[in-house]
Amino acid sequence: MNPQVSVIYVNYNTSDLLIQSVKSLIAQCRRIPFEIIVIDNASREEERRSLKNGLDAIDQEQIKLVFSEINLGFGKANNLGTKHTKGNYLFFLNPDTIVVNDVLSLFYNFLESADKRIVACGGNLLKDDFTPNYSYGNFPGLLYEVCSIGIGLRILINKYYLKHIFIGKKIKESVIVKAPYIIGADVFIRARCFKDMKGFDENFFMYYEETDLFMRLHKKGYESYILPDAKIIHFEGGAVGNTSSTIFNHKKFELTFKSKLYYFSKWYSPYKVSLLKVIMLLQIIVQYIKGKQGNNFKMLLSIYWQIMRTSQDTKALPVCSR
Repeated sequence: MNPQVSVIYVNYNTSDLLIQSVKSLIAQCRRIPFEIIVIDNASREEERRSLKNGLDAIDQEQIKLVFSEINLGFGKANNLGTKHTKGNYLFFLNPDTIVVNDVLSLFYNFLESADKRIVACGGNLLKDDFTPNYSYGNFPGLLYEVCSIGIGLRILINKYYLKHIFIGKKIKESVIVKAPYIIGADVFIRARCFKDMKGFDENFFMYYEETDLFMRLHKKGYESYILPDAKIIHFEGGAVGNTSSTIFNHKKFELTFKSKLYYFSKWYSPYKVSLLKVIMLLQIIVQYIKGKQGNNFKMLLSIYWQIMRTSQDTKALPVCSR
């Protein structure tokens, strides 16, 4: 039977997590025909062997494993995965996830019966203790960055902040929710629409690529929703090799900063991008004064100035001011 859904994973040294996720997907989703595409992003040799052996042991004909000789980044690797798909729907799923119930049926049936302007949906992401995790969010903006400096500005507008500004939201009720953007850990989207949008912007190596995709969909008048009954555990940070909230991840800081700067350069005016650079420097300084950076301060400043020196290329990016 031809697959209706193509599930795409990107692996980078997370073979154990990915195999666990694949097993949960196969165990829970039995109604809708689907295929699985796994792109390995130049993992270590032992990880690649572990991944191949683990997937072979599952013995599922619908699994296709593709090895990349270089680390393409998240968006570009997912775009590569779509070239191997046959389904009418694409499901981008992180390796650090466990599928709790038949999410494919819920997603598929929702979009099959939905208006064509509704093109994507996501699930109710949970922590490993089944408490709510971030599932969707508002589009990033300067006001969010100002509130993130750490000088108490958020307290003055807390209700408005949580509803209209905060970029991470959790599902607290069993009601379908319209989402500005869906967290990239689980994105279910019409394949034709994704390809019409030219996929993920490959200028993002990691972070903000899904936010940018949903901004482009939003600009075209498309809509996306979160289905609370579709439950997925997300071990946040596992896909980038950091599951501990007590260990500061310098690489994540650098990648996030670069992607954020590119995202703002693409969707905001040069004036607002300049303000963002100042605000991010203030964030680093204030957090250091409050004692939250410690020995990381000099390294963060070094990363900041290095990115500033190499950010001139962003001036050539297309700008859609708002």
